[in-house]
Amino acid sequence: MNNEMKKVAIFGANGSIGRALCRHYQKQSHVYAFSRNDFDIDETSLDKILLSDYEEETLSKIASTFENDSFNTIIISIGMLHSHDFLPEKRIEDFSSEQFLETIRVNTLIPTLIAKSFHKKLKNTERSTLAFLSARVGSISDNRTGGWYSYRASKAGLNMVVKNLSIELGRLNRRLIVIGLHPGTVDTPLSQPFQKNLEGSKIFCSNFSVLKLSSVIDSLDIESSGKCIAWDGDEILP
Repeated sequence: MNNEMKKVAIFGANGSIGRALCRHYQKQSHVYAFSRNDFDIDETSLDKILLSDYEEETLSKIASTFENDSFNTIIISIGMLHSHDFLPEKRIEDFSSEQFLETIRVNTLIPTLIAKSFHKKLKNTERSTLAFLSARVGSISDNRTGGWYSYRASKAGLNMVVKNLSIELGRLNRRLIVIGLHPGTVDTPLSQPFQKNLEGSKIFCSNFSVLKLSSVIDSLDIESSGKCIAWDGDEILP
């Protein structure tokens, strides 16, 4: 029986969900917390890796410091919906190239670059998971309200990246599960401007969402690879 402590890498570890992920996985694993900014957290069973940026060269350099077959799980918890400069578009007249490109960069490009640099660091001798925080609004078939052009497109693009990776990497590592995860509406700075339109019961704290997401990750099988799964275990169709 292998009693070696599992290793979990969390990108975006300084965010609300990222910190909750770190706290949860610290209880049972050794966590490597990747972040651009320092943050306060109990560092028992946790190593902080502070990044100057998420550029391809930086990620490749950091990845080279880890051996292949290092991590049981990699979770990419990086995303943006709005900034100090813009809010999600309600109509096409609100659309701007600047907003679109920045949203795509954060929500789609950076997670893909992380996967490019780190996928070989996942274990291939036992079950391993590469998980991306996605969103229900990335589903084309589930879109009934419109709006949020940049965010919806970025998450739809991320879901396609998840599918592509599941096919390509699955050929190389048949124990690897690549998955998109919808955390629900979580009480974070990302969702706060929009919470007034929701019932209180539909807004989760970060710890609750992470508890549900970790249960989803634990329950995955190889047939789940390439899908987007919500916090309650339901599949979100493309």
